[in-house]
Amino acid sequence: MRFTPLTPERLADDIAHWIVELPQEHPRVGIDGAAEIGATALADAIAPRLGELGRPGLRASTSWWWRPASLRLELGRTDTDMLLGGWVDGGALRRELLDPLGPTGSGSHLVRLRDPVTDRSVRDSRVAAPPRAALLLDGPFLLADQLPLDAVVHLQTTRSTLARALPADRQWWLDGFDRYRIEDRPAEQAVAVIAYDHPRAPAIAWAVGC
Repeated sequence: MRFTPLTPERLADDIAHWIVELPQEHPRVGIDGAAEIGATALADAIAPRLGELGRPGLRASTSWWWRPASLRLELGRTDTDMLLGGWVDGGALRRELLDPLGPTGSGSHLVRLRDPVTDRSVRDSRVAAPPRAALLLDGPFLLADQLPLDAVVHLQTTRSTLARALPADRQWWLDGFDRYRIEDRPAEQAVAVIAYDHPRAPAIAWAVGC
């Protein structure tokens, strides 16, 4: 895997230009990584660039699709099985966001279901996707749940970088990231891998053919 160093601005530009050329009417692109290492910020940087290129950007984060805390934590507060496969309400995420933007979907979708801070439903109304709009969905472990995404960009960091970035109450997530790398091999499934130990000096490696 050959990485090309880029500035953060050029990284966002390059990904935006690649998304613009995707063949789907509403491409569903995942930015795979924790918010704490910059996945949310990167997706936020890409979205307006898509609009400038004539393809509106839709934004969503998996944290807005977490199950209620009573369900997420029913097996304990540090259960990695639940973290990888039970924190995100994958059924609702598919039904309300990903499937409507898919090839046979209506385009009418939700981008948020539940506030991760208050643990309460946000009760948003469905909105229609603009023509050729592209979805940017950020969150960790995107490739662990077989979500119907058209492409995933994986942010790759070392365990020590994650340990420095995660708050004290989420240090137990480190074991989940270790399992994810071993069991789901995100670097092999993604269309691009971004070396992101230093977000101000990233490097990207594209899969063959991208």
